[in-house]
Amino acid sequence: MEKRDKDLELRRSFKVLLLENPNYFGNLSDLKLTDVAAPVVKKVSDTRYEELTCVGYNPESRDLGALVKVKLMSGYSGGPCTDGSKEYVRFYLDYGDGTWVDEGAVNFDAHDLPFKEDLCYAVRLRLDPKKRSCCDREPVLPKVRAILSWNVEPPPNEPNWAPVWGNRLECDVQIEPRRDFFCNLIDIIGQDVVKKIDPSVLEKISTAVSAAEPVQSLQVAQVAELKKVYGKAVEDSRIGHKALYSLAIDPSDLKAFEQAKVLKSAGLNIASIVEFLKLPKFNTGFEELECVGLDRDASVLHGHVRIKRPSGYSGNLCQSGSREYVAFYLDFGSGWEFMGTTSVGVHDIPQIRKGGLCYLATLPVSLTEHQMKWCETGKAKIRGILSWNVPPTPNDPDYVAHWGDWEECCIEIRPLPKDTVPGKLVPIIESIGSMPVSLINASGYANGTNSVNLTANDSPFNGNILITGIIANQVNSSDPMVPQLRYRLMVKEPSSATAQPWTKTFEIFTTKISGGIPQPQTAVTQTPNMDGWVDYHPDFMIPDIISVDRNVLGIFRPSEEGLHEIYLQVDNPSSPFHISSATHRFQVDMKAPDVDVEITSGAGNCGNFIKGDIIEGTFSMADDHCLSLSLSVTPADELNGASVEIGAPGGPSSLSYPSSLSGTGTGGNQGWRLDTGLMNPCGYNIRIVGEDRTIVNSAVIGHISVDIEGFCLGAPEMP
Repeated sequence: MEKRDKDLELRRSFKVLLLENPNYFGNLSDLKLTDVAAPVVKKVSDTRYEELTCVGYNPESRDLGALVKVKLMSGYSGGPCTDGSKEYVRFYLDYGDGTWVDEGAVNFDAHDLPFKEDLCYAVRLRLDPKKRSCCDREPVLPKVRAILSWNVEPPPNEPNWAPVWGNRLECDVQIEPRRDFFCNLIDIIGQDVVKKIDPSVLEKISTAVSAAEPVQSLQVAQVAELKKVYGKAVEDSRIGHKALYSLAIDPSDLKAFEQAKVLKSAGLNIASIVEFLKLPKFNTGFEELECVGLDRDASVLHGHVRIKRPSGYSGNLCQSGSREYVAFYLDFGSGWEFMGTTSVGVHDIPQIRKGGLCYLATLPVSLTEHQMKWCETGKAKIRGILSWNVPPTPNDPDYVAHWGDWEECCIEIRPLPKDTVPGKLVPIIESIGSMPVSLINASGYANGTNSVNLTANDSPFNGNILITGIIANQVNSSDPMVPQLRYRLMVKEPSSATAQPWTKTFEIFTTKISGGIPQPQTAVTQTPNMDGWVDYHPDFMIPDIISVDRNVLGIFRPSEEGLHEIYLQVDNPSSPFHISSATHRFQVDMKAPDVDVEITSGAGNCGNFIKGDIIEGTFSMADDHCLSLSLSVTPADELNGASVEIGAPGGPSSLSYPSSLSGTGTGGNQGWRLDTGLMNPCGYNIRIVGEDRTIVNSAVIGHISVDIEGFCLGAPEMP
């Protein structure tokens, strides 16, 4: 108990202690950094409060995910009505050359909760693979390294960094191979030529060409071929499992009967397969479900599957292979409820390394009927059932797969937004410009960090402003007689007296999971009618589940600056009155900063100077929402350590908000100086770069402006 109390005190004072000494806990000692202070308390990779338990990748959706287990009831900086604390996960990939590529970080909020059980949280990000190959060539099997860190984001490009609280985890994953025209192109022009082309350019061309080509079905590996290739490495009971399982379920299935005859002609021992089917019990020799959890913010269930062998998966990467099905159940306190089945495709990969390959299967769900009012967090038990190549029987939480297993944990069910009544049909705006509405204040400015680590600082918005959200407690139905919900966005611009329907066309991306198999993502053009109404596409009716990527409701493109208001309306089919969400405010800044740099000493702009001169000038930056400015001289290779100094000798070369830069700029022309004594004779530019705090296109911080003046530096004349 004494140790626990000490740990709690250290967690309460965590960031203050790091400000005093960045190496207070000794986690920087092994990074070979200069001027690192000695640790005060030795604590590195402590997993008593939280632990990274699984990483995995879905090559079909390109989702890279991780599972974090939160283990204790307190130590997370506050309950569900507070900001709590952050659990960060940063991902790295090593494509086989020993170089770790930083793929970015994600996070979720952790809170003190009254649950004794471990809680399993899932996170994910969309991966843009840096390397791919054709299906008949060496597969791309990078190693993933994930770093979990409580309350401090793992620094970028530091794959060997160790957290104080948290841990590192690694596993190999499989990148989806190319099956497009590039594979034939490589045969024609040669691999060496292709290697010289920028991979990002190849990817853009491939995507464009693939979109224009019809989708081709992959070849199914024949049983006789598999029997010959596998030899004794794979049992007959696995090779013939799907066909005889289908026949056992439905003896009148003529297609399964014909397949069973093929098994016999291929030399499989039918009697041994039948005996295997009679006594189902979990077999994890080929695959295993290792973790299950919930991406609480996106309402997506995760199942992490480890593939253990190089063969036994019904075909290579040029063939259809087989599927790992995961059926999910949740128990909210009154028994298991079937949430649906999903899957991920797997293949025979002879190059698999020790430890296997880690895959991710995801299932979007609607949990609003189980969410309680604001500040009252719920809990549910989750069970995932893994079954190779045949989907588990629906609504059977005790299903035992012949090939597979099940895994359980508990998950947190987040509360509804403030002033939302549980159980009622209600539209909810979740984020504006990628920032959760809870992080946008009454003045319309965003502050804080979102789940993909975009950090706002009194930030307005501009560009394509994504509006995301859901309609809580919608009726899910595949019945065509049940009308599809319609919604519209109502926007009040600064110059308008009232809110008006937003009628601009936008695009969403839907994914359908049919019979447990996710279909390719589909682009849907949403064209509002003259009153702004469009169809609401998410539907969680089993077995066909339809989800919308990121829950996008619309894309607002501002035409004027200032404070905007927005709310969401649902066209209620059972009432003449529309149902409206809460109204949210957001500021728009459409202007980039005004920046200027001038050379005022000597010959001035574009003038000639002599090595050893002190060059002086002025600079300025003006904007309503300044973030930073920097002064630099190029080319840097000729400077020999010289740098621009703001103000007196030894001054900084940059200013930032709020520490040294006013939110509206520099307040007039400021002075700079440059000592050219160390510089080589050359032609130079002095450059000012100004950036504001605006969230642009829902993705990046800052409009950026640049101004440049040139000068020539000559050698001193010989006496």
